[in-house]
Amino acid sequence: MAEETIKSSTLIEDETINVENPDYTDEEQQYLKNLQKKLEYARDKRNQPFEEFDGLTYDQYWKQNEILANTELRPKTDVSDIQYQSGGLRVKLFSLVSSLISLNLTPEISAYNENSLVDITTGQALEDVMEKTNELETDEEKQILRYYELLKQGDVFMEEIWDDRDIIEKEPIKDYKGQFRVKIKSKVKKQPGRPVRNIISGLSVYLGDLTKYDISDQPYLFTVQYKQYDEAKKIYGRFENFKYVKKSLTPFSGSADDALINNQWRLDPQMRDGMVEIIKYEDKPNNEYQIILNGVPMLPIGFPFPWGYGEYNIVQQHYRPIRADFAYGKSFVFENKNPVQLLDEMKRLAFLKTYQSFLVPLTNLSGRVLSSKVLLPGKITMGIPPNSLQPIVPNIGQGVTNAEFAMIQELQKEIDSQTVSQTFTGSPEKGQVLATQIVELQRQARIMLGITIASAVLLEQKLAYLRLMNIIQNWFNPLDQVVDTARHTLENKYRITTTEKIIEGKGSGVGIVYPTEELPNSDVLSEWEKNLEDRIKMPVKITAINPKALKEAKYTWVINVVPKEKKTSEISKLLFNQMVTEAKNLGLPLDPAYIQEKFAEVWEQNPNKLYAKGQEQGAPPIASPQVAPPGATPQVIPTIKKPILPVEGGKLGGELTGAPQNPNLM
Repeated sequence: MAEETIKSSTLIEDETINVENPDYTDEEQQYLKNLQKKLEYARDKRNQPFEEFDGLTYDQYWKQNEILANTELRPKTDVSDIQYQSGGLRVKLFSLVSSLISLNLTPEISAYNENSLVDITTGQALEDVMEKTNELETDEEKQILRYYELLKQGDVFMEEIWDDRDIIEKEPIKDYKGQFRVKIKSKVKKQPGRPVRNIISGLSVYLGDLTKYDISDQPYLFTVQYKQYDEAKKIYGRFENFKYVKKSLTPFSGSADDALINNQWRLDPQMRDGMVEIIKYEDKPNNEYQIILNGVPMLPIGFPFPWGYGEYNIVQQHYRPIRADFAYGKSFVFENKNPVQLLDEMKRLAFLKTYQSFLVPLTNLSGRVLSSKVLLPGKITMGIPPNSLQPIVPNIGQGVTNAEFAMIQELQKEIDSQTVSQTFTGSPEKGQVLATQIVELQRQARIMLGITIASAVLLEQKLAYLRLMNIIQNWFNPLDQVVDTARHTLENKYRITTTEKIIEGKGSGVGIVYPTEELPNSDVLSEWEKNLEDRIKMPVKITAINPKALKEAKYTWVINVVPKEKKTSEISKLLFNQMVTEAKNLGLPLDPAYIQEKFAEVWEQNPNKLYAKGQEQGAPPIASPQVAPPGATPQVIPTIKKPILPVEGGKLGGELTGAPQNPNLM
């Protein structure tokens, strides 16, 4: 692949280059005028106050959620005042996040062909590929962040992109001895792409119609982000119109409607110089996409969605709906801010009253000017008559009363009943907890988590659908071409996906998704599996899939996310033990090999070490998996002569276990 040589540093570039204005045709000018109106309309509608946000604009509502969720203390307005926030909202917020990440929310993919027959093999293969892409992206950490954003802001926006950006490589300098003038060799290198999902701040997303609850029903939307000019140039410098992108906004005296076509428009006029405002405009009804950099369009008029399918590449998930005709949801922190703030205020006042009981406000009847130091322990003050210092009002130093303390406790109980109890957040309940209380706490937790889990499930389904479309469009594209020496032809080389998974009837092993334009028959692939098992000492399942047929197939994709405890959780262990016990009590015959396999899986143990040697086991010995990286070809595959099975009837792949394939499933 060609590599581009660049300057050793971007700081060498000239900062004083004059930028011309684009010369637009009449059609392009009309397009840009209407586009400017749409962008400004969405901006102005979002900047208005909303009754749903207690009279705040969306920006003010978003920023208040940030303050509440992060327990931010504002500067004192009075030096004698006491700043206090309990952080109760943040504790409860993260307790809900913890409950979500403890669940297994892995999507299950089903593919239905034109005859409404399920293609099990293709669905499972794409599940494995999706799992691999999540591993490469370290999606577990992003999962925490997106659940946190959902609960904190009431909405989370996420985009799905195919990241194939170039990287800059610099050759290391050998024997460098501190000299200043050294030639640095740099080059741009193309990297294999991969799918990436990013959280987008709600402040960066503008919706075309705020009465549409579902983002997929929006007439248009756009996102805004800001980058340094040099950074933006690395990404968009290849576009023909990038040469018109200005680093600063010049004054414009003409009609405001003509600012965009005169290269003198910004969505945010206060943007500082040297930055590039990047607007990505998406119009689903017209399948139209546009990128605008500092008011300059990069793409032709009417450019289609580059991701290859007619849906927005951005998903939105609400936490708690406000109305069916309102585009935003209500956040956990905003919904519970009033009682928590009231409790914090009562605790602050209680602290002040306790502080007052140690330093009681007094009246000075001695006729002398006295310092407050006269009240310090062991301090001797001469010439003051007895009872010269008297409390301003009676009982002012008594501290917090029982009635006040009871009110604080009552308010705490009310907050727990509306959110989650202290036991759920990890704090011990006051006093002895009875069995009836535990049952009530469990019931309350189920009620509270119902809408929370439902929101997380819907979010994972939406993200899985976008990831699936991204995989189909890009993951199975050829990486390179290799020479078939036997046929003297060029063959496409695809990336091979390997994952650790449970092989049915064999235990923990390795699954391989093997893209090929000519599907090998089941006998050959069974031989491949056997040879690989001998090499890595683990069960292997290979699934072959035809990339071209996959893209051309007219499948109906169904994605299900069933929330359940992770297999290795304590609850899963208890449920497994209960299942086996009840089965024995009912006299049901259990397969010992299968029970052994599941027992080792639930307890995260190696069956080869867990069970005595020579004893019959449900799972073969397990060794450390040696998983091939994406794009690598298993070494055993080229050593076997591959009979070719023609692709017929839109068949995409086969379950390569040596068993005859069922044509009704394809």
